[in-house]
Amino acid sequence: MNKELEANTTLSHYRIVSKIGAGGMGEVYRAHDSRLDREVAIKVLPADFAADKDRLQRFEQEAKATSALNHPNILTVYDIGEHEGSPFIVAELLDGEELRELLDEMPIPMRKTIDYAQQIVSGLSAAHEKGIVHRDLKPENLFITKDDRVKILDFGIAKLSEPRPVGVATGSEDATRKALTNPGLVMGTVGYMSPEQVRGQTTDHRSDIFSFGAILHEMITGRRAFQHETMAETMSAILKEEPKELTESNPNISPSLERIVRRCLEKKAERRFQSTSDLGFALESLSAPTSSSGRSMPEVATELEPARRMRGPLHYGLGMLLLVAGAVAGILSYSYMRRSPMPSYEQLTFRRGFVNHARFAPDGQTLVYSAAWNGNPLEIFSTRSGQNESRSLGLSDVDVLAISSTGEMAVLLKRRFLGQMSYRGTLARMPMIGGTPREILEDVVEADWSPDGKDLAVVRYVDGRNRLEYPIGKVLYETAGYISYPRISPKGDRIAFMDHEIQWDNRGRVAVLDLAGNKTFISEEFSGEEGVAWSPAGNEVWFTAGTGSDSNNLYASTLSGQVRLVLRVPADLWLHDISRDGRVLLTRYKNTNDAIGLAPGETRERDLSWLDFGTFVDLSDDGKNFLFEYWGQGSGTNYAVYLGKTDGSPPVRLGEGASGHLSPDGKWVVAIRNEPLEIILLPTGAGELRRLDKHRIERYNSVVWFPDGKQIVFTGREAGHADRSYIQAIDAGEPRPITTEGVTGTIVSPDGRYLIAYDSQGKAGIYPIEGDEKPRPIPALDDKDKIVRWSGDGHSLFVFPRGELPVKVSRLDLVTGRKELAKEISPYDRAGISQPPSIYLTPDGKGYVYRVSRYLMDLYLVDGLK
Repeated sequence: MNKELEANTTLSHYRIVSKIGAGGMGEVYRAHDSRLDREVAIKVLPADFAADKDRLQRFEQEAKATSALNHPNILTVYDIGEHEGSPFIVAELLDGEELRELLDEMPIPMRKTIDYAQQIVSGLSAAHEKGIVHRDLKPENLFITKDDRVKILDFGIAKLSEPRPVGVATGSEDATRKALTNPGLVMGTVGYMSPEQVRGQTTDHRSDIFSFGAILHEMITGRRAFQHETMAETMSAILKEEPKELTESNPNISPSLERIVRRCLEKKAERRFQSTSDLGFALESLSAPTSSSGRSMPEVATELEPARRMRGPLHYGLGMLLLVAGAVAGILSYSYMRRSPMPSYEQLTFRRGFVNHARFAPDGQTLVYSAAWNGNPLEIFSTRSGQNESRSLGLSDVDVLAISSTGEMAVLLKRRFLGQMSYRGTLARMPMIGGTPREILEDVVEADWSPDGKDLAVVRYVDGRNRLEYPIGKVLYETAGYISYPRISPKGDRIAFMDHEIQWDNRGRVAVLDLAGNKTFISEEFSGEEGVAWSPAGNEVWFTAGTGSDSNNLYASTLSGQVRLVLRVPADLWLHDISRDGRVLLTRYKNTNDAIGLAPGETRERDLSWLDFGTFVDLSDDGKNFLFEYWGQGSGTNYAVYLGKTDGSPPVRLGEGASGHLSPDGKWVVAIRNEPLEIILLPTGAGELRRLDKHRIERYNSVVWFPDGKQIVFTGREAGHADRSYIQAIDAGEPRPITTEGVTGTIVSPDGRYLIAYDSQGKAGIYPIEGDEKPRPIPALDDKDKIVRWSGDGHSLFVFPRGELPVKVSRLDLVTGRKELAKEISPYDRAGISQPPSIYLTPDGKGYVYRVSRYLMDLYLVDGLK
């Protein structure tokens, strides 16, 4: 048994404040996180967890998996640790009560029941998509916060409880008899088991759907679906009996709702809803308007039920009247829908190029945007609805970030490309009518004005990390990934943004931050996200994102995380702004990737373009084979790796993965997967996929082969630490850090002795992989230079200046610092090129492949979206 912790006891950097409660799975305390200055909840698990290594390992794996969910309806797990032999979990501190307490107090109104049910299913769906099944869903594991948000508790921990009938092998009669007669088991849990759990069979996500059905039945009726005097009788009822009809407790229940509960509680798993997404859709239809009156199904059913109890001619006559009234209402509703206006689209731009930001001016009629047309530098333009022409404000290479309510622009000067769609530069202010920009802050990536136009929220890139400040100087949030599109709410009390876990990989979630720095995710992770804006009322955040199997669509999410589709068209969309009257500025765009290659010994380049979204990630030393990473439709969140040949033959899909790199012998590709997080080895020919142990690593960013073909070098981080570079043997052994925290790189010299890496300031240097030799700077390397690779002899580097076309690749001598032009690469069409090309060279610099990403956009003003 654990000794109760006293106030002010410290567990790592957590200080115990008071005890909150206790249960079979440990004691819960309120604590203060001194590192991040916030209140948290700590559950200290029984000490016998530590004695069972397998159990402890499962606990750690499940806690890490749960912490990756980041869903508004799932308790957020911050950390895990151990104190005096007892494991503990650190989670968000909730204010409210368990659903069990709520059920014991009073009946739950039908509208709240449906709302809670939708939130539970939303959380379950997020977990199931990541392969996590709860297995112990019950009212005690559902928490209702004071703002009526449902939080699912104890994901993963449910697997770790002591053996119960669910773990007894089928056919083990003695063990089953003992379990059934054990008075120490909690009947409340048994009452929510699925039939397959009772039988001790293998369970999957459909078991959670059964448990959810039992909970929903109880919320509606006020009594448990399966409850008898003994555990054996309860379990027998789950296997053989049907729960009582819902209408016995509430005759006004909608038949649609009753069908949903019945389907959840089917004895055979194959007859239930087969996914929580299907279940969620069915629940959503209950609250969807069924007529122009906007009434929901449950309410309509409630008002019609008294008529069903009437008898005789009056019953018949009223029934006919209702039938006629329904038919008339249907005709009127159909006529109304036919007259209901469709969204209108007005095209605002007509040139070939790239639109980076677009905003409404305070008058709601003037539209300001920054664009690069026909391969020219970025400029700021203004236009109005009904005009076919745009006027340039006469500012070159300047990006408009936001426009205040007083008509002042926040613009970005001296831009330098960071990655994806992000640039770092100097923030300046200037009036819309023109004038000289006034510089106010460096290292800025994004900005937005407060509603009164007095303050700015900014994203800054400092020491290799992105941080969100509001007002300027007050850091609300910081990440080793990156932050995009910060937008302050109409009331000024929250900031919405896109939170990307990996730098310059636009997979991410939409998040909302309050002014105390508390972050809430309001969307699932999408495979690509660009563009955020608040609805005029401030009750929704609109955003554009893609799933990996679909184009970028327009979505809206409530602050509780209920996401709906607003607009889908056969093209990719990018949201820029929403006016006070609900009109929307968005771009329809086409992203193409020109993939070009020159094989050694050849004199003419060859078009190697493949699919739509993707990039080269490696080129073999002989210049004959290349790796291509694909992240377009159908790629999934893990992306896909293709192996191609520079002779132009079609590439072959090797499997899921990103950041691929060919082994020296060409037989393997090392790549990264994120779900689940792992480094994998994909065979280029016949063979089986191999997985490397990740040990203590919680995030991988990039990975390459070591020159000996027996080790890999990767960048990543451990929990509580900054990114760094590691080396790891393929066959055995843990990863070993080879740089200090904050220093990252994977460009290894041909002899395996040195590594090109970047410090937190973005400065490149040469770092020894072994020994005590100090890092040394790279002579004559300009801040704008991008390093491609080492030369074959290890005496020089191939580099080129970012942001310049044509691309001039030079050989930089590491002793003298002398640069000699080695290759000039010039895309035939420069329109829509918004970022530097990715280039891979052979060791002698003669063979190469390069990819140019081109965004061609049209800006639209859309009216009528709801």
